[in-house]
Amino acid sequence: MSAALELEQGRARGVIGFFTRLVADGVDAVAMVWDWILGRFDWSPIRLIVAFVIGMAYLVSPIDIIPDAIPLAGWIDDFMVATAVIRIARADIIRWREWKFAKKGV
Repeated sequence: MSAALELEQGRARGVIGFFTRLVADGVDAVAMVWDWILGRFDWSPIRLIVAFVIGMAYLVSPIDIIPDAIPLAGWIDDFMVATAVIRIARADIIRWREWKFAKKGV
């Protein structure tokens, strides 16, 4: 098993683990795209890019499933879209982590 997957499985479980993984995946997604733009990561993270563009289009669109004018409830659909973007791109993120660990020699 790769070091990236071992790290992935070693994270906390439950609600705290979910948010920890979500934040870590988001940070790694940005780092992966940055490495790709700079030419360091030669594999194109197409799933992440497509999911991000669609997700951003929904988030900036004035049409929502639950209007943002409703306190807290209006942000639930936005959170669900952001979570879906990260989950869709998860395979790309794991592949980038494996590349990063292999590059570091871990």
